[in-house]
Amino acid sequence: MAGIVSGFFKGIKSIADETAEKSVEHTGKIASGIITGEKLFGIEKSMTPEQEQKARQSDEIKKKQEEEKIKQEYIGQGRNVEQEIEQVRQEKERKNEEEEKFLENLKRQREAEAKEREEMNLNLSGNSKKEAAKHLGQKSRKAQMPDPASMSATGEMTGGKID
Repeated sequence: MAGIVSGFFKGIKSIADETAEKSVEHTGKIASGIITGEKLFGIEKSMTPEQEQKARQSDEIKKKQEEEKIKQEYIGQGRNVEQEIEQVRQEKERKNEEEEKFLENLKRQREAEAKEREEMNLNLSGNSKKEAAKHLGQKSRKAQMPDPASMSATGEMTGGKID
């Protein structure tokens, strides 16, 4: 059983090795078959190896000069931490002031609404009390007066019967 399993793994390994070798060969063929823009348009390199080297060196020099320039600008600028802290502090103060103003306005608004509600309640309750007193007076008078059906023609109380 162990021999079968080890044989199976050896077979898989050999297949993987062959696949890797074939893929390397095919990749090389594909790379050699690629047509570059220079070949396509027939552009020949007119620079000699010395000229190419000089061009690379000048590019390197320009690159280093640009890096130095950027470094100097960055170092020259630096961060003014104190100024940044002061800006943050001022921003906080401004936000706190805005919040306080908002809360004060809200408080004034609520007080004005409460005052308005009280005035409306006083006006309504004052009117309703007066109206209630008028109605109470009328009801009490009606309760004291006898029902016309229970009275006789001469105005005497008969107890509900008419003689």
